[in-house]
Order: sequence, then C-alpha cells, then structure tokens
Amino acid sequence: MEHTPLLRCVFGVTLALVGSTTLGYMIPHMTAIFALILLAPEKKPLGLKTEVIVVFGLGVLGFFGSIIGKHLIDYPLVVLPILGLSIFWSFRLVKIPEAIRLLFLMLAVLLPFISLKANALGSLVLSSMLFNLIMAIVVVRIAYLLFPFTQAEDSTADKKETKAFENMNLERMALNGLIVVFPVVTLVYFFDISVALITLVFIVILSFDPFIYQSKKGVAILAANVVGGLIGVLVYNLLVISPSYLLYIFLIINVAFYFAPKIYSGKPIAPIFKTSFNTFFVVMGVISTSSDNAGAMLWERLLQIGLAVIYVIVAFRVINTFNNPKILNA
Repeated sequence: MEHTPLLRCVFGVTLALVGSTTLGYMIPHMTAIFALILLAPEKKPLGLKTEVIVVFGLGVLGFFGSIIGKHLIDYPLVVLPILGLSIFWSFRLVKIPEAIRLLFLMLAVLLPFISLKANALGSLVLSSMLFNLIMAIVVVRIAYLLFPFTQAEDSTADKKETKAFENMNLERMALNGLIVVFPVVTLVYFFDISVALITLVFIVILSFDPFIYQSKKGVAILAANVVGGLIGVLVYNLLVISPSYLLYIFLIINVAFYFAPKIYSGKPIAPIFKTSFNTFFVVMGVISTSSDNAGAMLWERLLQIGLAVIYVIVAFRVINTFNNPKILNA
C-alpha cells in the first residue's frame, strides 16, 4: 500500500507521545523523537537482535557516562578527549545506522554534564532515556505489526543514506562534525550552562546533516521550527481552554497527519519538517511536565532551538568552506 509508511509513522509517533505523557515519566517527548528516528523514511526495521544490542550498548555507555560524571567530571584533560573521540566516531562510522549513531552521541554528550548538577541525576536521566528508548522500540514494533514493511519499501530502504556517503571524505566529514559540536560541549563543561542542554541536543540532531546551510534550507529550517513551535503553542492554548484527554489525542493525531506526508514526500525539504516535528515534540514535552509557567517555558525552549539552528547553519557554512568533505570530480 502506498500510504502504509505514512500511516505507520502517524500511528507510531502518536502512540509514543500520548503513551509516554500518560505514564508521566521523565522527558516523555524523547520517546516520540526516538520513534520518529526509528520510523524515518527509507529505513528498515531494526530487528530483534539489533534492538537488544542497541539497548544493551547504550546501557553500558550510559553506565560509563555516569561513572565519568561522578568521578572524572572535574578532570577536563580526561573527560574532553573522551567526548571528542565519541563525537568524531559518531560521525565517522556511517555503516552503523544513523539512528543508532545519533542516540549514542546524545547519551555520550549529555550524561556527564547532567551529573554536574547531582550525581544521582545522571543515573536518573540514564534510566529515563533507556526507558524512553525501550518504549519507542515497543511502539515501533506495534506500528510495524499493524502496518507491515512493504516490498516497495524494502527495495529502497537504507540505499539513499549509503549513496549519500559515496562521494564523501568521511574523515573530513567527521572532523567537521567534531569542530561544530565540540566547542558547545566545551562551553557547557567549563561554564556549567545546564540551561543550554536543549540547545546542545538540537545541535547534535542538526549536525548530522553537514550541508544543512545549502540553498535556502537554513532559512527553511528556521521557519519550520517556528511553525513546529507555534503549532505546539496553539495545541497548548487549546488544551488550556478545554483540558480534555480525548482532545489531546485528537490534536496530536491531526498534527501528525500534517507533518507525516511532508516527511514522507521524498522532497529535499522533507528533513526540514522532521526537525520541525521534533520541535513540536519538545514543546509538548514541556507542556506535559510543567505547570503554571509552561507558556513562558515554551518560548524559552523555542529560543534555544532557534539558537541551535542558527549556530549549526553558520558553523557548517564556515567549516565546509575550508574543509569540504565532498570529493570533487568523483
């Protein structure tokens, strides 16, 4: 069926967001973000063996991240090189699916800094992130059960991502990713800017597209994030006027049907709407975990996301000018 992937995405992200906010655990929007990563267009389902390896591997990574946060965070000459290597190889190992590399990098970057605030907080966030990931995997499993993987999808799955790296110098690409992400990591480390963690997360997500600045994509991403944020604000205000669980589900489904066709359109701007959808998830996560000041926090989060977009666009434009990873005349 032509619309199977689209319906699978709508069902999956809706169930992920509604289910996670209903259970009321920490950072519920990450379940929806993980689900969208796993349900991305032209991706094959991970398979049970890969799912187990991913959860186990990220759990081990998180355990070592917590140890670093507890015992080594005061030793920058130890912590920063480890984080630098984690960033470099997250960009370099393109044979590993992007979703796994992105999850690895997010955990590697975030856990030590969360532990700066309190040792117990790192372990709490680790368990929460792993629970988010497991929930997302379960939701995606259900989505594929109800909307099975089609032969048409199988013929194109994973080929676009592989082709994208055929004419790329992977060492240069990884070095550029390191140069873009590492300064922000260093600033957060030395100045303990915990309020910038949302900005750091979005910098990590956006940096996996090293040519984000080309043509009008950068401006479009800024506009799309504003759209995603404004839709989140609209949903928030509708729920304030009429707080209803059924209305909440109805609104999430409608928003998913707005974004999913654009994400699965196959057009060059499709990734922009994926980022915009992630912005909406973050806004909804703020709503579900905040009280009276949720409205003010929405605009604060949107500002942080906007700063992340601007930084990544400008940084990649500059660094790719001096160290272009594209192999010319290939």
